Order: sequence, then structure tokens, then C-alpha cells
Amino acid sequence: MKQKYEHIQLLRALACIGVFITHLAPRLGATGKAAWLANQGAAGVYLFFVLSGYLACCDKKLPTAGKKELLTYYKKRLVRILPLYYGVILYNILLHGLILKDIPADPQGLYWLRYFFLTNSVIPAPNDFWGNLSATWTISLFMAFYLLVPVFVRLIRGCTSAFFCYVLALILRYLWVKTGYGDYMMIFYYLHYFLLGMLVWEIHQAGRRIGAQLLVYIGMLAAAGAGLALGRAQTDSFIWWSWCFGMLLLAGSGFRFCRKGIGGRISDAVLWTDRYSYEIYLVHAVILEGLGMVRVQIGLPNAAFLILALLLTGAGAVFSKKLIEDPVAGLVARSRM
Repeated sequence: MKQKYEHIQLLRALACIGVFITHLAPRLGATGKAAWLANQGAAGVYLFFVLSGYLACCDKKLPTAGKKELLTYYKKRLVRILPLYYGVILYNILLHGLILKDIPADPQGLYWLRYFFLTNSVIPAPNDFWGNLSATWTISLFMAFYLLVPVFVRLIRGCTSAFFCYVLALILRYLWVKTGYGDYMMIFYYLHYFLLGMLVWEIHQAGRRIGAQLLVYIGMLAAAGAGLALGRAQTDSFIWWSWCFGMLLLAGSGFRFCRKGIGGRISDAVLWTDRYSYEIYLVHAVILEGLGMVRVQIGLPNAAFLILALLLTGAGAVFSKKLIEDPVAGLVARSRM
């Protein structure tokens, strides 16, 4: 199974690296073309969305799952995502509440409840502190999508229905913005990325050769693009990025990692990044913020900042898995919840 999806391991690692570079570059003083190039790494977030949609279809039991199977599915998602997320939030409560004591006011009075109940993509926040602390804004979107997955795997029965759902999600994105409530229920704005991954899965499962799959995919995107153009919808580069990601998912299905020589060592590094991609995704922002505070106090040259960022993010990813995620997963397994 792992060998079959090696292209996904590569894409997931690249998505993780892209997000890391986007957050690292400003702290290294990147400007001009370097800053622009680094900002493109933000597309890694949307690649994660597309991959999540694709992988959500891999569970063959979901389309016919009963109550027990659905509960098991949700439990696995919760145990995989929430322990480290809450660890990051608790760290910030200690840092900003007890040490720095710099918590800003929340006009709506929700404060930390925003993060504990994953409302930062449901109810607009007054500032980044209450909406995107330590780059956690996407976690509630992932959870919202996984909540909807059992519905979509029942609705989607092949390429046609998958394309229909994807187009409806695109329409929903633009209609939702026009209502003036675009900052509320942000899953309506981002859902199409996840459904694109599900569409790619259905095209891939249709049994055609790669060339035929790509032709079907390109034809569907051409139809979607024509619809966007006719509707004069304002798009952003991430939509086009997502279409490219879908093409890579299809075209790269035969990809295999090199196992020998220098290529093998590079492959090992990529596979390690993939293995800890979620941990890196959440931990790196905490590390960069911490190094930023240290730099203010003692000063750190860019080279030292970069080396420390890489080493501490890697170590933080490993330790967070060993000290937070694995113990929680073991506890849940033993409790037979």
C-alpha cells in the first residue's frame, strides 16, 4: 500500500516544506523575488487540502459504514489531529497568559474557547492572535471536512457525480462571498479543494490509462474554468495551483523513490519529512515564534536562525509524536473507546 502511494508521500513532504519556507522567509529578511517565491510555498496548505480529499476516499468501508464504523472513523480522525493541536494551544496559553501576559482583548468574549472548540474558521476573529495563533487556522477546516466525508463518499459514485460536487463547491465559494458572510463558516470557501482531491480519486479509479485519465481531468477543468470565466468570478493563484496538484496526483501514480546512492539518501529525507509532516506542520510555527523572541533578546544571524529552525523543528516533531500523540493514541486504544 505504501509503495502504491509513494507519489503522495512526495507531495505531502513538498507541501510541508512549502509551508515551512513561507513562514521562515520573512524571519530571514527575504525581499523581492525571493519573498515572492517563498510566498508560493503557501500553496502547500492547499496541496494538503487536495491530498486530504484524495486520501479520504481510500477507506473502502465508509460508503456503506454503519453507526459503529462511523464512530471508529471519527475517533481515528480526532486522535490523529487534536492531541498535538491542543498541545500547541496549551503551550500558547502558558506563554501568553502566564509568562508574556500579552493576551489581547476579544470583543466577542470567546477568547481561548475559539481554539478549544475550533471556531476560528466559523466565527471571524478580530485579529491573528484569535484567528491564527501559531498558524493553526487550517485545523478547524480539516476537522470540518472530515466531519463531512461520510456524506460525500455516499453522494459520489464515479467521475460524473464527483465533478458535479466539485463544481457545486466552486459555485458555493463565490456565492458565499457575495452574501457578505465570507468570514463565517470558511469551510464553504475552501471545500472545493478537498472535493478536487475526491474528483481526482474517482478519475484515477476509473481504470483508464494515465493519458486517458489526464484527458478526462483536463476536460473537466476546462469546463470548470469556462464556467468561472463566464461568471466573471474573481479567482486566485491557489485555484490554479490546486488544478496543477490534481494533475500531479494523476500523472505521478507510477512514481517510485530511488533506494540507492545519493538519491536514496534524498529519498530517506523526503520520507522522514512525510512521516512527520503533520507534526512539522504544527510545531514549526511555535519554533519560529520562539526563535524570533530569542533573536530580539540576544540577536541571531540568519545562518544560525536557519540552522536552529531546522534542527529544533525536526526535534520538536519527533518529541511531540513520542510525548503527546503516541501516548494519547495508546491510551485511547487501551480504553477501547
